[in-house]
Amino acid sequence: MNRELLKNRKYVYLLSAQTVSNLGDWLNIVALMALIGLKWHASPLAVSAAVLCLAVPSIVFGSFAGTIADRFDRKFLMIMADVLRAVVVIGVVFSTQLWQVYLLLCIKSVFSALFEPAKEGKLKEIVKDDLMQPAVATSELVNNGAKIVGPILSGIFVAAVGIQWSFYLDSLSFLLSAFLLIGVPRTTRTTPDMAEHDGNKLGFFKQFTEGFVFLKAMPSLLMGLVVFSLVILTLQISDSQIIILLREIPENPIDILGYSMAASGAGMVIAAILFNKKEIRHFMKVLSWSGIFLGVAFILMGLLIHLPVLWVTILFPVLAFVMGFSFDMALIPFNVMVQKRTPEKMTGRVFGTISSVVTLASVIGMLAGGFISEFLGVIWTFVLGGSVLAVVGVIVYIIRSRFEGGKQYAEGQPGAHRKAEI
Repeated sequence: MNRELLKNRKYVYLLSAQTVSNLGDWLNIVALMALIGLKWHASPLAVSAAVLCLAVPSIVFGSFAGTIADRFDRKFLMIMADVLRAVVVIGVVFSTQLWQVYLLLCIKSVFSALFEPAKEGKLKEIVKDDLMQPAVATSELVNNGAKIVGPILSGIFVAAVGIQWSFYLDSLSFLLSAFLLIGVPRTTRTTPDMAEHDGNKLGFFKQFTEGFVFLKAMPSLLMGLVVFSLVILTLQISDSQIIILLREIPENPIDILGYSMAASGAGMVIAAILFNKKEIRHFMKVLSWSGIFLGVAFILMGLLIHLPVLWVTILFPVLAFVMGFSFDMALIPFNVMVQKRTPEKMTGRVFGTISSVVTLASVIGMLAGGFISEFLGVIWTFVLGGSVLAVVGVIVYIIRSRFEGGKQYAEGQPGAHRKAEI
């Protein structure tokens, strides 16, 4: 971790809260799947519905939450969201019917949608632009570390203390996160809020749409969002259909899945470490290569599945490593680009809008994977998905000069820019 960031106690408190919360989230996911799938013996459709309950509210509420994050104290919003999520998680323990769990998951998703743009806005407040890239990379390192360590710990907790106590521990993690956020300063605005223009307060709905307007007026951010959304969509096709693809193998598909998941996590960790040290000078170039690498890895997974089992066991974790690395090649540069090119007073609205679009892409990917596999077969699902992503990556690489002309900031209102050399 960057030494300058370690000296920033405000960032350390924010990162610590994120670490605890992320581990709790993974504990909650495993416990939830165990509760619905094993204890209640729910159907595959019922399990998928639970996943959608965690995703869909973010699509609807994302931009609305971003507007709230720009209007009110972000520290208070994060603490409130943590405390309320802790209460909701406890509610799952006392649920007796599946619809009650679905309702609670939707409520939890709404509070999570409120937390994220508030956190991104707070990051913009407390970290200087020249330290933004290592700050984002370190944040992703925590996320990816939680994806590796979290499932292991959650499996141990569920086996050792039971499903019910796993939910209690998850609730405790949210409360601990809220406690750590006390060390983060309150939001202080030294510049006029974007909600004010020409001396008049803009309406709430006007502010609600400003995230969309801002992104539309910033070609580099808009194109970055398109590429990143396609990366997410393609990854969701993979996540939803990888076990179907591995069923083509006559033996050891679960072992290969485990190796591949671990390799993917390792790829994301390595990428986060690399981007913590190496400055990104051309965001669109890195994003385009991310799409190309990820697309080719998808194509190869589909084409190589019928090789001898030994070769699949070796090659699939390698391809999964490339996929994990490529994902962070998209996520970290895009996040850094948005943080640097968005005024602090608009971060909530912009990240709220991005959250809505990305979550929508995620849901479309899950649904598309199932439909394409059903009608064309799982191998064609990987080949077609990878081909589209690779072609988009090549196109973005060719036209990237149109978007790398400079670092853009909005002045006063969306659409008004000034440019400075990168």
